[in-house]
Formats: sequence, structure tokens, C-alpha cells
Amino acid sequence: CEPVISKVLPVLRQQQQDLFINTSQLVAAIKEQSPMQDQGTIDRVIAFLDDCAELMYFGELTILDIPFLCMFILGPLLAPENFPYRLVGKYNGMATKEDILHVLETFRSSHKKSFTVNIDIIICLVKAFELAFAVEGKPNTFLFPSHLPTKKL
Repeated sequence: CEPVISKVLPVLRQQQQDLFINTSQLVAAIKEQSPMQDQGTIDRVIAFLDDCAELMYFGELTILDIPFLCMFILGPLLAPENFPYRLVGKYNGMATKEDILHVLETFRSSHKKSFTVNIDIIICLVKAFELAFAVEGKPNTFLFPSHLPTKKL
């Protein structure tokens, strides 16, 4: 694992413009660094790195930079004040796909960060983490429990 952590991951992180990398690219980079590794060993290395939070493995996709994910993707999406509907009084915890994309694009430009936003993957990820839920009967609309109004006693 040490060669992967010290040599492969830093290079891949530096080369990436997107938050996600295709897992086959990660496997190819590991094989290039350690050509004698069989697929079973590589799978165990990736699972170990996932367990240690060096990366997040989602089958065909892998997240290489977890702090970036938290700071520039999940953080803005969990803060209701970043959503435009908050300004027009539609504060019911719901957000559309377009709202989500708007928040990420605004946050990216205001922080001068260069990364690609694949909104469909981001939505799948947010749903997988149970941070938002699809609203039945309303396509491309999601309920963010963190955006629901709180009743102050």
C-alpha cells in the first residue's frame, strides 16, 4: 500500500480536474507502479485505502480527494443559505437538480476552484449518503432534511 499512497495517489490527485476518477484508471496506475500485482491484491489495496479514508471507492468510480468532496461539494449542499429558494420564501427543504447545480457552480466560481461538476454523479452520491432523497412524483426534485425549517420552542 505504501507505494500507492506515496507515489500513485499524489500524482493522480494532481492530474485530476474532476472529483471522480474511473476505477480502471486507478488500477492501471497501481499496476504501472507495481507491475507484479495480481487483480486480487489490487482489489485488497483499494479496499484498504477506502477503509483508511485515503479514497472512496464506489465500484466503477473512485473519489481521490475526500476533504475536497466535503468542503466544496457536500458542505455547500448541506447549507440551506446557499440555495436561491431561501431568498424567495420557498423554504420547504426541497431543491431541484437545477438548484443543486446552481449552488455548486456559484460556490466553485466564488472560491476560484477548478473542478468539473457532474451533477448526475453528485446527486447519486448525495442520495447514497442519505443527505437528500428523491421526491416521489416530482422528477429531479430532492428533499434535503438539513434544509427543513426548525421550529423554535
